[in-house]
Amino acid sequence: MNDLENFRQINSFEKKIILRSLSTDSSKILQTLDDLHYFLYISFQQKETKNNYPVVFLITMDQKKYLDLINVKNLVYSVGLYFGFIKRSVFFLSLEGSEFLYENEILSESHHLSLNKKGEKSILYGNDILKENVIIFSPNLRKDDFLVIKNTQNEIIAIAKSLINKQDLKILNPRDKIALNLVDKGYYLRKSQ
Repeated sequence: MNDLENFRQINSFEKKIILRSLSTDSSKILQTLDDLHYFLYISFQQKETKNNYPVVFLITMDQKKYLDLINVKNLVYSVGLYFGFIKRSVFFLSLEGSEFLYENEILSESHHLSLNKKGEKSILYGNDILKENVIIFSPNLRKDDFLVIKNTQNEIIAIAKSLINKQDLKILNPRDKIALNLVDKGYYLRKSQ
């Protein structure tokens, strides 16, 4: 691989992977990023992921101009916000990326769960989400939905994948698992340095 390809703007193939992997709202997400003048770049020399998968960064117009001006992409490995990584033709959104999308109202407000203190502690230890730990449920909860997980202070602490539909909540026991923890803020403390 040519050094100039170590860090570059995503191509159409990578854009399709991201579109397919994010959700049904993915075209809205990418259009909004375009409207806000953000760009997705990919790095092939990253250590963010355990197995050195290509990492995607979200950069501003000013960062892009600077990169274009100095033309040192062969020396750059990361710029901007860590947005996620691509593994086996699937894009995995990072916690930072989901927080950016949520705060900029690109991710729907209706796709979140709020946890009690016990649930917050549990998820920060890497555990999945139990029904008894949720204090606010997404009104439109559907199986396989991407969820933003918040604590009682309304801070984003994790992202998860729903395992149930909203109507299933009535028949579940308090200790039943309702969402799969994809990544949480405790991960940064647990991972090997």
